[in-house]
Amino acid sequence: MSHSKIKMIYFDLDHTLWDFESNSKSALKLVYDNYKEIFNSVMQEDFIATYQKINVQLWDSYRKKEINQEELKILRFELTLKALNIKYDESLVKRINDFYLDVLSKQEKLIDGAKEVLDYLVGKYELGILTNGFRKTQLAKLKSSGIEKYFAILVSSEDTGSPKPDEKIFSFAQKVAGYLKEEIAYVGDDLENDILPAKKFGMQAIWFKNNSSFNDYLSVEDDIIVINNLSELIEIF
Repeated sequence: MSHSKIKMIYFDLDHTLWDFESNSKSALKLVYDNYKEIFNSVMQEDFIATYQKINVQLWDSYRKKEINQEELKILRFELTLKALNIKYDESLVKRINDFYLDVLSKQEKLIDGAKEVLDYLVGKYELGILTNGFRKTQLAKLKSSGIEKYFAILVSSEDTGSPKPDEKIFSFAQKVAGYLKEEIAYVGDDLENDILPAKKFGMQAIWFKNNSSFNDYLSVEDDIIVINNLSELIEIF
């Protein structure tokens, strides 16, 4: 990889810098405690496991453009309550979702090495966030976890109406940054939604495996750098 060319680094946020797994679990526990009366006989673990399974499926549908962001927000809790046989109406679902997004955005746990890596990169490169998450929530997460100061740009799928892996969001991110494709590196944890489309678009892609179950089936010609810890970026850049 020719590092001399790189002038800008975009990061994915959830699962790459911001510890989504831990933070989401903490937020879901708060949802459960706050709405205890509706969960009565449902165990906290069952609520969390049911929600997580449904949420993963819905984000997949969102990336495939089968549903939009508003539908995603409502459906994930609606389908969870339905699966747990809990009586609900639309206003309850909306209140739960708003409460969840609010407490989620206040969680602070970062992936190991995130701050140290950002401290190292910030003077050398322009840094940005490129995310499928909701803009308002993602900005709040950056603030809560103390890393907003590192980023000049935040591009979310709301800006383009096209979530990753759609080329439109990468093209938009390039225009906003004002650099050539080959001057931009993109660091993300999801091979199919972050890395392969960024590479196809013409950015330098760095795959942060983050305990991914994918095997190393990338060939050398793919020109994709694979890292297991964020701190490896210090050696790369």
